[in-house]
Amino acid sequence: MSDFGGRGSRGFSSRTADLPQLKGRVRGTLTRLFAYARPYYAHWGIAAGTLAGASVLQLAPPWITKHVIDDIIPQEDRALLLWAALALVALHLVRGALTFLNRYIVTWVGQHVLYIIGKDLFQHVQRLSLRFYERREAGEIMSRLTNDINALQQTLAGNTIGSLVSVLNLVIYLVILLSLNWRLTLLIVCTAPAMVVASSISASILRPRYRRVQEKAAAVNAVLQENITGMRVNKAFAREDVSIRRFEERNRESVQAALGTRAVQSVTGPTIQLIQTFSTCLILWYGGSMIRLGQLSVGELVAFLSYATAFYQPVNDLVQVNNVVQQALAASDRIFQFLDEKPDVVDKPGAVELREVAGHVRLEGVRFAYTEGEPVLHGVDVEALPGQMIALVGHTGSGKTTIINLIPRFYDPTDGRLTLDGHDLRDVTLDSLRGQMAVVLQENHLFNATVRANVAYGRLDATDEQIEAAARLANAHEFIKELPDGYDTTLEGAGSRLSRGQRQRLSLARAFLKDPKILILDEATSAVDTATERQIQDALDRVMKGRTSFVIAHRLSTIQSADAIVVLDHGRIMEQGSHATLLAHGGYYRELYEAQFAIQEVRARV
Repeated sequence: MSDFGGRGSRGFSSRTADLPQLKGRVRGTLTRLFAYARPYYAHWGIAAGTLAGASVLQLAPPWITKHVIDDIIPQEDRALLLWAALALVALHLVRGALTFLNRYIVTWVGQHVLYIIGKDLFQHVQRLSLRFYERREAGEIMSRLTNDINALQQTLAGNTIGSLVSVLNLVIYLVILLSLNWRLTLLIVCTAPAMVVASSISASILRPRYRRVQEKAAAVNAVLQENITGMRVNKAFAREDVSIRRFEERNRESVQAALGTRAVQSVTGPTIQLIQTFSTCLILWYGGSMIRLGQLSVGELVAFLSYATAFYQPVNDLVQVNNVVQQALAASDRIFQFLDEKPDVVDKPGAVELREVAGHVRLEGVRFAYTEGEPVLHGVDVEALPGQMIALVGHTGSGKTTIINLIPRFYDPTDGRLTLDGHDLRDVTLDSLRGQMAVVLQENHLFNATVRANVAYGRLDATDEQIEAAARLANAHEFIKELPDGYDTTLEGAGSRLSRGQRQRLSLARAFLKDPKILILDEATSAVDTATERQIQDALDRVMKGRTSFVIAHRLSTIQSADAIVVLDHGRIMEQGSHATLLAHGGYYRELYEAQFAIQEVRARV
């Protein structure tokens, strides 16, 4: 049954199979996170110091309260009582100032660390090969860049730094409690192991559940992205209800995953509080008995209970931090999983940087397979001399697009080699190679920027005059001038308000402006009418002079002037030669040409 019918999200079940292994990766994940935080150790130290200062000041109020109850009130010393009240207010103000400073520093550092992680992640994703994007849905990639980063933000910008101080506070409070009454302190200590066990069990359960929450959120993003970009098809086939059902199912799965996590948290919190309440009841019962026996004063019991409550606060903080940390560890693991992805196409050590090239391109015995064991090209040999136009023709799936993807090294051949001016493409840097080329695809992407910025995308230092000249060459200048702000019109929705032909002409202008030595055209004129096609073809004829060009065209009338036409079928070259030669040969190309010519005649009569 198709996924459109409501089945589970493709690809996510396989990635949840490794959840038992997450525990073993925690140390490595934490090490990598600390590496990002290392440049800010001084800031973390100041934050810890301010938090420690605020925590120390918190120790004073119970001690002051004890003396007020046991000494000041019985003595009816109003002046001392006033000073005690002022001291409490002053302590509160100083503690508030230290807390504010702590939170500001933690937030500042956390945001800077997140900025670096997000920048590294985006830069790394940009450098990954096309195979990576073939394996991953766009919504999932977006989820790693947004949801996972946000989950990590809750840890870095939250009270995680306070967990270290909380441990220190536990020790300090324990010493104070022992100094007040060691018998009552034993009642607290006896309940501590139960809290540790409850928190440990919670952590082991939460981490994989948080990872599942992140994966389900990515599935929701994938459905959203797919439906937004495919909205025209969705409406054309009246499949809004199907899309709604798919989204509801993914959203329901996300909600169920979140509820599963909340269920664990909902059990853990009350369990810890129940243990604390039980301990408090024991203190009241035993402390009351000690007061009756004259072994403890009321003020001492009140102070002990205050410190006991303060003792439990770091425990509660640690439990809450544990929940956030488990979520951050799951998100960090997914982030680092992307950062560990290796691009398939990279610069080899000592790669040569191309300067000026003539444009001599050769494919020598090239074989290629997108998936191992399923070859797409079978020993292809093609040569393009400088300035020649090579046309690639054949039925869908014949290997035309694969060849033009290999020339800019979007992929590397599985066997054989491609050369440019005698250089194996794998021996030159990617930037210098692609800097010599311009590619115009059948479906081109425009950015949410001005027309001027879109045309100048491949040559950012171009002048306004050069941009306009390229637009004129692509027959785009006239319709650009009619836009509300001309060349300064912002193309909202990636140019969705432009016609397909207008978007294609802007893409052509972008390629022309780059002034490449090698021009690759994949159905560059397929989206325009006949009159516009002639104008663009005339422009292409002028632009391709002196450049090596590879052209894919289903309209064979547009490639009759090609220096060589390569006819492909199922990844093999059936024949190649000039238009006249192939027609005279009477082979596969002639069949394609006559079939297309017959169709055109029928259309003309209609």
